[in-house]
Amino acid sequence: MEKTPYDLFLVQLKATRLSRNFTQEQLASQIKLSRAQYTAIENGRSMINFQHLHNLAVALKVRFAIGHHDAPFVAKVKP
Repeated sequence: MEKTPYDLFLVQLKATRLSRNFTQEQLASQIKLSRAQYTAIENGRSMINFQHLHNLAVALKVRFAIGHHDAPFVAKVKP
């Protein structure tokens, strides 16, 4: 089965979280979610809303580029 753009985003989200040495619980706390809520998002069982997406970008120090030519969602480190 082909991955959706949201699936690709979730793969990048998890990789970015791990590269920043955050546990799911630590990141969830920073974006004002329970660990269970964050885990549901990261595992694709729940959709993320814009406010939480913004909070993730701040916590992970990334920008989310939507509609990039290589991938629909790309995490880029802020300068």
